[in-house]
Amino acid sequence: MSEAKRHILPFFIPHLGCPNQCVFCDQHKIAGEASAPTPAAVAAALLRLDPDAAVKPEVAFYGGSFTALSQEVQRSYLAPAKQALEAGRIAGIRLSTRPDAVGEAELALLREYGVGTVELGVQSLSNEVLRRARRGHTAADALAAVQRLKDWGFVCGVQLMPGLPMETAASAVKGAARILAYKPDLLRIYPTVVVAGTELAAMYQAGEFQPLSIEDAAAISLDIKLLAEAAGTTVIRIGLQPTEELAREVLAGPYHPAFGALVQALGWRNKLLFALARLPQAAECFVNKRDIPALVGWRRQNLAYYPEGLRLRGAELPAGALRLAAPDGGVFLLTDAEFRAARLAELAQRYDL
Repeated sequence: MSEAKRHILPFFIPHLGCPNQCVFCDQHKIAGEASAPTPAAVAAALLRLDPDAAVKPEVAFYGGSFTALSQEVQRSYLAPAKQALEAGRIAGIRLSTRPDAVGEAELALLREYGVGTVELGVQSLSNEVLRRARRGHTAADALAAVQRLKDWGFVCGVQLMPGLPMETAASAVKGAARILAYKPDLLRIYPTVVVAGTELAAMYQAGEFQPLSIEDAAAISLDIKLLAEAAGTTVIRIGLQPTEELAREVLAGPYHPAFGALVQALGWRNKLLFALARLPQAAECFVNKRDIPALVGWRRQNLAYYPEGLRLRGAELPAGALRLAAPDGGVFLLTDAEFRAARLAELAQRYDL
């Protein structure tokens, strides 16, 4: 089953196992969960699942540093999940944790209980940024953790947070390129937002921190997405999962209920403008009909950037490709791979990748 089609049954364990409080974090508000479920509650929920269901969920333990918990607590959560896996009620087990909490002993325990996917809260590859965010681990810890997970045969995911204090567009993109060179399987991109009650909120209110705008966050996220695609890493989410609780608690920063769609639309805008620079007299742009919403953009915002009168049409084209046609018979065809290669060459020059 592809990651995009995977059905996740999440159990949020806010802050459990976390050895310190990061400046940006309040997992209770981000996850919309007041407290962690007990192992008994997890077991009861899993027993209610139908083993004959056509689509079986993958159980996920999110929101804390799972492998930093005591082995006793880890086993209490993993035991019912393993039983459900063996009974055919679930398709797999995944969890999130810290880069400095995936040593050999921790991975042996996960292997014993059938865990398949481990996601790492990497956030940044700048030690200065990590220190200021009070992460408590280093960039070297993150790189070693990805390599160790791959050596053990786990599916490895990483999470990056562009826009943290002291992070720049250059350091975010260069850091992404650095960890993507280790070929993690999955990537989440969560631009930093300011959540009420966090240390970052106090910094923002004191004028000591300025979050990214939505436009800048989308541009950086798009650059990282292109790097991930080139590395063969699947981007499984861009932007925080929108919830009513989170919407109420965000004070500032690039929070948007459809942030991923904004990034996709920006990519298509850049692609069309790139093509128009090569055939400026074009009167028609053809794309796969499924790509038209992204080409038009969120609430049609992209149209303001295109030449007046340019007609956007659906056609039998591969996803991601576009074809421009001019009245004089001129044609310009651009595939997704060709555009990505051109953009990556530009990024390599801009950021000395």
